[in-house]
Amino acid sequence: MLKKVIKWIFIYCGPWSIARLFKRRQSGAGISILYGHRVLEDQVIANKEDSRTITGQTSVSEVIESIKVLNKFYKIISIEKAVELLSNGDVKAESAVLTFDDGFKDNFKNLYPVLKKYNIPATFYINASVIGTNKSLWFQAVINFFFAIKEQEINIPLTGESYDLSSASKRYQAAFGFMRYLQANHKPEEFHSVIDEIAGEKCLPVESDYHMSWEELEILANDPLITIGAHSYNHYPLSFCSEDLSNFEISESITSLEKKLNIKIRHFSYPRGHIEDFNEHHIACLKSNSVISGVSTIRGVNRVGEDMHRLKRVGFPQNISKDRVDFLWHIGGIPQMLQPLKSSK
Repeated sequence: MLKKVIKWIFIYCGPWSIARLFKRRQSGAGISILYGHRVLEDQVIANKEDSRTITGQTSVSEVIESIKVLNKFYKIISIEKAVELLSNGDVKAESAVLTFDDGFKDNFKNLYPVLKKYNIPATFYINASVIGTNKSLWFQAVINFFFAIKEQEINIPLTGESYDLSSASKRYQAAFGFMRYLQANHKPEEFHSVIDEIAGEKCLPVESDYHMSWEELEILANDPLITIGAHSYNHYPLSFCSEDLSNFEISESITSLEKKLNIKIRHFSYPRGHIEDFNEHHIACLKSNSVISGVSTIRGVNRVGEDMHRLKRVGFPQNISKDRVDFLWHIGGIPQMLQPLKSSK
């Protein structure tokens, strides 16, 4: 409670404005890039037993609330404009960029109408391998499997482990445990065959978990509000891939989108996106494909001088309407601003 009160005072009673002014004087205004994944109906997010309520998903009302809050404190701009301003050293106003990864159909059905209604630009980073199919990306296929099992426990001989499936949270733990097994024991190009062998049709998504169609993606690509970026072809973690496979994951994701949509792909989102998930080789591959920016999941605010292929992002929380203070705390990069003080103790 005390921590929340301190945050409230910091943001609404002046210290945040003073801190931002100091940072602006020191390093210039900042650009906060937010990232989300699925945007689901409120009743889905409210049901904690639903397989879609994994951390990182956002409800329609939370997106609307975030837009209203951001409009009070920031100028919401496109990723294209953000890169232009950062590259030219011309960031004069505190700004925010909205980005969404993976290309699930609910982004078109639930999110796109909100963006249109409020005239908000956004970027969709797409994994082209699943667009227009009834298949899931490898990690979602694992989640599909563990939620499709009717039993409360399952033993998988391949891993030598039994998995507790007695609740939704236990099913998620089991799914992530199996993902860790895959990454530790199999090459990324083997992921789907291993999952298929164990899960069969249980790894396939229900219709509500499909990704967008090419027709839906084309509508987005033709809207000036929307920027389409690439997110790798199969969403394999690039650091687990050989150089040849990572080259394919990057290049194929870009060229397939460009051919299908008749557009130029200039922006990329690294799968997983932690500091260990991409390197100079991957950046060189992006540059060779004329990609001008790469966004990560490294937290923080972007300022003039940033490497355009190592841009920071902050995740959408699920409870913006219940805790605006915490939302602004993280979007404003306050934890990163305070980190030097903690490190000096």
